[in-house]
Amino acid sequence: MPTPPLTSRRPIIVALLMLTLFSGVVHGVLDGRWAMQEDKTATGAALKELPKKIGAWTLVEEGDIDESALQLLRCYGSFMNVYRHDLTKSLVTAAVLYGPRGPIAVHTPEFCYSSEGTDQSRSRLVETITIGDTGHRFWSVEFTRNDDPSDKFEVWYGWSTGGEWMAAEHPRFWLTDDLYKIQLSGPSIESSFNPCESFLTALLPHLEQHIK
Repeated sequence: MPTPPLTSRRPIIVALLMLTLFSGVVHGVLDGRWAMQEDKTATGAALKELPKKIGAWTLVEEGDIDESALQLLRCYGSFMNVYRHDLTKSLVTAAVLYGPRGPIAVHTPEFCYSSEGTDQSRSRLVETITIGDTGHRFWSVEFTRNDDPSDKFEVWYGWSTGGEWMAAEHPRFWLTDDLYKIQLSGPSIESSFNPCESFLTALLPHLEQHIK
């Protein structure tokens, strides 16, 4: 069968090129790759300007997420600190990140903890923390460690564009260049005192002064 002349194949070639270009643009937009890269490091650095004492919680270890995660998430700013409750001595590890929408949105605890020797022990729930007139919503997930099923811990997380925090299904599709994310873990305690809830209630009024 003779090969069609180039002129007859040209529309098909052009259509394929346009489809490839369009798919690349869509992926770049969702990933936040082409968001305006004005200097956002000052906004990111402000996340660390928190007091060492937050309500009944005291900072006991100051740090950040590891370098490989920082490169993966392309953060403009972040921290990962450990706080201790003055009365119960419960510990929570709190991470706050600010970066381009795509990578900040897609890495959830269900994905990250699955490779770290843990099992998800219940479906995620929506938790609400009310500060003033604003209701902030977070996902909460419980995990157990494979080597000790009795050792349970909770992870709470949510995203924000600078206003209220939301337990969103698909924040990658929000019409914004950048996202903030909170993720914290603490012991799962069968009592009226929930360490993650207590810490977030204390943290949010301080944190809202440093995000925009």
